[in-house]
This record gives sequence, C-alpha cells and structure tokens, in this order.
Amino acid sequence: MVRARNGLPHLTRRRGGVRLQATVIATIVVTIALAVGAAVMLVMLHRENNEAMYRSTGRQAYELAAIIRRDGVDGISPADLMPGAGVDVIQVVDRNGTVVAASPGAPAAPALAVDQAPATYRYFDDVRIDGMDGEFCATTMGVEHQEQYFTVIVLDRATGLRHSEWRTGMILLIELPILIVLAAGAVYLLVGRTLRPVSRITRQVNEITATALERRVPVPHAHDEIHTLATTMNDMLARLQTSRDSQLRFVGDASHELRSPLTTIVGILDLADDTDSDVDLPTVRTILLPEAHRMQRMVDDLLLLARADEHGLPLQRDDVDLDDVVAAEVARVRSMGAARIRAHITPIRVVGDGDKIARALRNVIDNAVRHAHSTVTVTMTHDSDDAHVTIADDGPGIAPEDREIVFDRFARLDADRRSQFGAGLGLAIVREIMRAHGGSASIADSDSGGAAVTITLPRHPDTSGADVTQAPSAATAPAPVTPDPQTSQSR
Repeated sequence: MVRARNGLPHLTRRRGGVRLQATVIATIVVTIALAVGAAVMLVMLHRENNEAMYRSTGRQAYELAAIIRRDGVDGISPADLMPGAGVDVIQVVDRNGTVVAASPGAPAAPALAVDQAPATYRYFDDVRIDGMDGEFCATTMGVEHQEQYFTVIVLDRATGLRHSEWRTGMILLIELPILIVLAAGAVYLLVGRTLRPVSRITRQVNEITATALERRVPVPHAHDEIHTLATTMNDMLARLQTSRDSQLRFVGDASHELRSPLTTIVGILDLADDTDSDVDLPTVRTILLPEAHRMQRMVDDLLLLARADEHGLPLQRDDVDLDDVVAAEVARVRSMGAARIRAHITPIRVVGDGDKIARALRNVIDNAVRHAHSTVTVTMTHDSDDAHVTIADDGPGIAPEDREIVFDRFARLDADRRSQFGAGLGLAIVREIMRAHGGSASIADSDSGGAAVTITLPRHPDTSGADVTQAPSAATAPAPVTPDPQTSQSR
C-alpha cells in the first residue's frame, strides 16, 4: 500500500477526508435546520401566548366597553372589575387621564397613556406598571357615553408565560447540541460503513500489478452504486488482462517470426565473416533477399495493425470499381501459375480505399492459393446495400471452431504451415481493412469442401443497388472463366 509523507496510507487519508467532509457538511445542515426550527417554534410559542392573553383581555375589555356605552361608568359593578382567568388588572380612564374605575389592587395612575378613539382595539406587549412586578400584555378599547370618552385598559400578567418561554429556550439550547453531536456521529459511522467496501476495493486495486491482473476486487452484496463500481472495475480488469495477454502473445509471436529470417540472414553473414569469403549472388537472390523481403512485409503489416489499433485505419476514400480490382488480382494469380482460378465477375462500384481493398483481396486470394489442392473460385455478388466477394478453395478447409481464430494476429492452426507460408497476419489485416470500411469478413464451407472467405463492403450510396453503366466486356462476363490459363479470358 502506498504511504504518504506522514506515514499514513493514502487510502486512510482519502477515506478520513471524505468522512470528515461529509460529517462537517451534515453537521452544518443539521445545525442550521435545528436552529431555524427552534427559532420558529419559540416565535410561534410567543405569538400563541400573546394571542391567548389578548383574547382574555380583549373579551373583558369588550364587555366593560359595552356596559359603559349602555349605562356609563356607574353601570360597572364591583364584580365586573374583579380579576379573573386571563385578567389581572382593569382600569377605566377618562379623557383627562384620570382612573375612574379600577380592579382591586390596581395602581391609581393609568397603566398606559393612550389617546383612544371610540370602539377601537389596541394591543400592547411588554407593559411595565409602576409598583407592580413583572411584564404585562394589555388590550385597550375606547368607548363613548353621552359625549364622554373613556378608555378601558385590561392587562394580563405575562411573567409566567415568559418564564415558560425561557425555560423552553433553555431546554432547546441544551438539547440541540446533543442532537447535533448524535447526528454528526451517526453520519460519521454511516459514511464509514458506506465507504468500507470502497476501501477494500482501493486496497485490492493497489495490490494488483501488471503481473497479477487475474485478481479481482470484492463485490458487495448490496445492489447499489458501489456494487456497480466494483463490477465495472472487475470488467475493466478483465479487459486489461485480455489486452495484456494479447500483447504478450503478439510480442512473443512477432519476436518468433522475426527471429527466423534474422537467424538466416545473420547466420549467412557470420559464415561469410568467419570464412572471409564473399556472399555469392545466388545466395543473395535465393536466401538473403527473400528473407529480407519477408521481414519488410512483416514490419509493414505490424505497423499497419499498430496504426489501426491506435487511431483507426486511415482511408483514402474514392469511387472504386470493385470488379476491376478483382480482375487484376485474378490476372496476377494466373500469371504466377500457382493454381487454377475461376472468376465470376460482376461490375460493382463501391466507395473506399482502392489500394487497401486490393490488399485485402490479395491476402485472401493468396491464402486460398496456398491451401487449395487445385482450384480457387472467386465470385462477386451484391444486393441493394453491400457488395460481396467470396474466395473459395478446394483445400482442407477450416473447422467451425477455428473460423474466428484465424482472423487473430499470428493465428496458429498449424505451426509448420505458418512457418512455411507467412506470419499469420494476412487475415487479421483483411478484417481491419473491412472494419475500417464498415464491412466484414467471414469464413464458411465452400462447395468444393474447402474454405470460403467472404468479404463484404458497403456499396456507393448513390448507386441504389444498380450496377455501373459501362457495358460488360468479355473479361467481365458473369460466366466462369475457363480453367486453362492459355485459352481463358484475359481476366
């Protein structure tokens, strides 16, 4: 496990950082939420207490005002001025500010100096009365009787309610920190529990090296994001392992293939150096030059495949008369006299890189000629979307389970065959060229018992399935070409 400068693993620091950040954020959010909730609750409690006191004092003020409006101050009985539930002090004040009626124990001076209009309520909070302890809430109401104006003042002592509000605030002040600490601890433990599988995955990944790609990270049972992460990591490791194995096989096969011509060339040169003799021209022509050409072709093929792997195969797209390309390859094989070749050529035009299409056809035809017992057949067909070229031989064929393997680089079905005929890159290049064109390459059984390789290319979109307009010549007639090269058509 990689360690940081302070000696702690990077994993621990990362995990602690995530836990700490999540805990701090959750603590801040919970603190704000609880503080806002507590403040709202206290405000609502204060307002509810005030409204309760205002209801009590307002009802008493309304009743006294009704009596005064009807009978005047003399109509107020001592029972009407007695304090009761929700009422502690009652005063009736005339326009001159003189208390003309009051409850027992009420001060002689008005509790509030108000200029009250008739039939108008007013509410007051945090009222202080000289000579009396505590805080009061008050309701005042103006009333008129026979052109005399009076103000009814009814007060309720709020001290008890205010004390209850303070006690509630103190309880919240004690409880909130406890709740915040509990929430922070719960978040810290929950995040740690959640990150525990990530920690195991990280430790496992840190222990996986280029030589241990077969190892996999643990997958948690819960089907959540971490399960998806672990599954994705394992899929990635599987792809890396497959890529590494392919690279190792590729390097080993390439080294093996290059070693053979190098050994031949170096051996002859060492012999010439040890014997102090010149290399004769026949040796150059029959051994050195073919081996050098073989190395050159192999290096070119490897470079082409490497470019295809890195950036995709570059193409010079243009209109290509596929029948001309096929006819040229058929003529080339006939000129070599390596095998009989029958051609069923149909004029078809495609869009693509003519040189690379020709190279793919050459690789397939050369491969068929090498393995054919006597005859190779080339057939062209098309439909509305694609053009198909099938190269069939009457050789030993390819087993169904090996038909995809032969498209792999340095595919080895017969080691002796490969060492004799090539490096096993031909069909791999064919598939890369077809893939770059949006086509495909596949293998099936031929009618003559051998293998039939079919390459498929998309047609020119403007042709709409029609053939090119040039009239077919004898060389492009669809009838099979006569097997005898001396009497056959030119294509």
